[in-house]
Amino acid sequence: MSKSATGAESALEPARITDIVLEVAIAADPGAVWNALTSDIGQWWPRPFYCGGGTAAEPRFELEAFPGGRMWEDWGDGDGLLWAHVLQVQTGKRLELTGTTSPAWGGPTTWFGTFELSADGSGTRLRFSESGFGRVSEGAAEEKEKGWRYLFGGVLKAHCEGRAAPEWED
Repeated sequence: MSKSATGAESALEPARITDIVLEVAIAADPGAVWNALTSDIGQWWPRPFYCGGGTAAEPRFELEAFPGGRMWEDWGDGDGLLWAHVLQVQTGKRLELTGTTSPAWGGPTTWFGTFELSADGSGTRLRFSESGFGRVSEGAAEEKEKGWRYLFGGVLKAHCEGRAAPEWED
């Protein structure tokens, strides 16, 4: 146990390293998947996965696909939340991001995500990997993997294939 600045005792949690890897076969060409993942991300990113509110009646989810670009929520009137920065872009093939999670969202953690797209017959093989370190409980790591699987293996896949997105299961 340690004492915080307020004098309250708190348990120190050791930092952990987490790794998530998932592969998704999508029945759409790599160019369409790339566009959905980057310029059209706000078209399919589900509203329950937005982190905040702000004043915008219709908040937006954006990804600026260039080195130094942002993956972020725009809530209007200058409000929003930064998910990640873009580290590397190989248009149509590879996108690397790095982000942080604040204590308010279960952190502090730092994570690195990589999307790799390759042709797979008449479709696309999407490989997403995420490595992170920081304060991550076992339950939080499992929930994050479940969320990424839903987003990319469920919602993005359905969007690219012209189908309705599956329901999120708690």
